[in-house]
Amino acid sequence: MSAFIPSGQASPAPQLSPAEQDANAGSGLAIASFVTSLTLIFLSAGLFSFIGSILGHVSLSKLKKAGSAENRGLAMAGIIIGWVSTAIAWIFVIGFFALIVGVASVVDSTFWDDLLNEFDQNYNSY
Repeated sequence: MSAFIPSGQASPAPQLSPAEQDANAGSGLAIASFVTSLTLIFLSAGLFSFIGSILGHVSLSKLKKAGSAENRGLAMAGIIIGWVSTAIAWIFVIGFFALIVGVASVVDSTFWDDLLNEFDQNYNSY
């Protein structure tokens, strides 16, 4: 019965070697990389998913330094998803602005003059 009663002394936590600490940190960063890349696809339409890729690169570095392969696939997935979604999102943004510039250059300039005159007459009369 006395074996189950705490004696007041805590058993010391096992000390991890630096390689084990790097492996644990790298595994956590790999999971964070994957989750961040996926989450930022929805929160920012992919524009900032590169943050997950950066976390994945740091994770791979720590895992390689520790000689561990744990969660390496998640880090690679986070890197790939992050860079691909960021590239696609920025291609869409650049394409959208190119479309706007193209439409603005094709439209006759008298259209804009008429539109501004209409605003001046109707909304700036006070």
